[in-house]
Amino acid sequence: MKTDENIDFDIQNNVALIGINRPKKLNALSRNMFSKIHNYVAEIDQNRSVRAVIIHSKAARAFGVGADISDWASLAPLEMWRDWVRFGHRIIRDIEELLPPVIAVTNGFTFGGSLELALAADIRIAEKGSQYAFPEVSVGTIPGWMGTQKALQLIGPSKLKKLIFCAQPISADKASAIGLVDDVVPQNKGLPHALDLAEQICKSSPVAVSLAKQIVNGLTANQPVTALESIASGLAAQTEDGHEGKTSFLEKRAPVFKGF
Repeated sequence: MKTDENIDFDIQNNVALIGINRPKKLNALSRNMFSKIHNYVAEIDQNRSVRAVIIHSKAARAFGVGADISDWASLAPLEMWRDWVRFGHRIIRDIEELLPPVIAVTNGFTFGGSLELALAADIRIAEKGSQYAFPEVSVGTIPGWMGTQKALQLIGPSKLKKLIFCAQPISADKASAIGLVDDVVPQNKGLPHALDLAEQICKSSPVAVSLAKQIVNGLTANQPVTALESIASGLAAQTEDGHEGKTSFLEKRAPVFKGF
């Protein structure tokens, strides 16, 4: 196991585990912590043995209370955009675009940027007693790490507006009822439940699982053409004609395509 900047990382039985471990600050996300998560996501992306990813908290009271205000409160507008918001967007996208499915295990307080991190996952597990909120308007800002886009797809505009406008937490059961989380389990059972799900995922074809993920992501993001193009391009490259095209180019000769 690796531990760096309050982020733990391990790979067990083809499952990558990213553990957020800053209990004294209720897992408030500093820029350095987010950077470490990004580094581990990049490592996962290069490791074809990983078939599932779990993001979880190692703090008993919180998955996370959002971005660490002390990291961004003094930033000028341009710095805020470049060094915080855009940086967050890049990490969220990289998590979403991982080939293996990502499971987020949420417990306790799951607020603001930490909720946005959970929304980047494919599956969200909630422990009983968890609370979910977008509290940003109460401190004069709005969700900045693509949370509005992701939550909109899950719960629709009216419920999302209420969640943002009121800035009040909702329970795990309420979050499940409106579609913000998928499974609700007893306290301290979130990680075992996620490991069980990951084990089931690992029994399936990693290629088929990844393709299914790309298709669904493309459809929910209203980018079906992009998803289809990416998959078709990859498949075409693996056909006999695809191999012939690459081989003939390297051998500096005209290709002899066989077709279907």
